[in-house]
Amino acid sequence: MPVLSRYGLLASLLWLGGCDLLTDSYRVEFSDGSWREIAITPFSDEAHWREGCATGEIFTDLVLPLKRGKRVEGKQPLLIGGERFELDGDSLYRSNGMVFGHSPDHIQRGLK
Repeated sequence: MPVLSRYGLLASLLWLGGCDLLTDSYRVEFSDGSWREIAITPFSDEAHWREGCATGEIFTDLVLPLKRGKRVEGKQPLLIGGERFELDGDSLYRSNGMVFGHSPDHIQRGLK
């Protein structure tokens, strides 16, 4: 019976908190204070893309389609809104060389 109550507690926490508890956020900040953030839920086929400035105003708030490729040598290719990305550990690499750090643990600053 204690095992069932643990699963019930876990299920209720996920229900109360939503799937956002499982979301991984990747963020990059620039020297002028502007930032970009991509949030990816492990079981979803969508990514949440947000951009904002130093004052906290959000310029872009989009939900983009997400396609996942097969993981090779610890790296997983992603296609977010038609653009190539690569997920490697705690970093998300954009095709233009931009590195998004896993937040809130680490926020990447500028370009690689």
